[in-house]
Amino acid sequence: MKIEFPSDWQQEPWYNGTRHIFSVDGVKAWIVEPHQPVGDGRWTWCLIWPESSVQRVGVPEYLDRGFYHAHIEAHPTYATSDKGMPLLRKFYQQCVALGLSCKVHLMGLSWGGFFSLRFASENPEKVACIYLDAPLCNMADESTKAMTDAHCVLQDAYHLSNEEMLSSSLNPINALKPIAEAGIPIFAVTGEDDLVVPVQHHINIVEERFLALGGKITICRRNSWGHHPHGLDERSELITFMVDNAGKYCYAK
Repeated sequence: MKIEFPSDWQQEPWYNGTRHIFSVDGVKAWIVEPHQPVGDGRWTWCLIWPESSVQRVGVPEYLDRGFYHAHIEAHPTYATSDKGMPLLRKFYQQCVALGLSCKVHLMGLSWGGFFSLRFASENPEKVACIYLDAPLCNMADESTKAMTDAHCVLQDAYHLSNEEMLSSSLNPINALKPIAEAGIPIFAVTGEDDLVVPVQHHINIVEERFLALGGKITICRRNSWGHHPHGLDERSELITFMVDNAGKYCYAK
């Protein structure tokens, strides 16, 4: 099935696809159409930094394999519980209404890890799999300057004290059960020397708790590597993960 995009949406070339630009509640959004769609509506959704490390995170390769690729420029409203999640759900619903699969492949780079895990925990029926890259997963962490700044943003957004953050279900490390129970697999890439989002306070906690819940998680650990650049030099395992989780779930009518 080929998706027909509205004729009044702006179009432009984007890597090896065509980007269709529109808005949701006044927020810019876009979907990249592959040159040769597979026909099952498979799609990836980069929650933030969609122009960062595009090739290193495999987007052109997903497009070559028939994936659509989407993004909505909702940051920083992602971080506000009363505005962020409803906006993301509305964007998702519009994508599915066009004909994209009702199971999306989430891509969470850095801050995107927080948004991906939040969306998946609240909407597990909408997610096929999750790719995390140097992800922020713990809103209570203040271990670095970057995390102190993020912590302040989240405190202001959610009106939670640090003690409340530690136990809140809005903290991704405390909201993994719905993801595990839905059988949503995670593929994560780390920099073990990450001084911006330290692995021991973030993805390592996710790994321990997710495995204890019976979840499936694969972590590609890059030694002597910091927070940047995202992605991988050798992406075959990541590409296989994304492709293997496409085409076997439900699709839009």
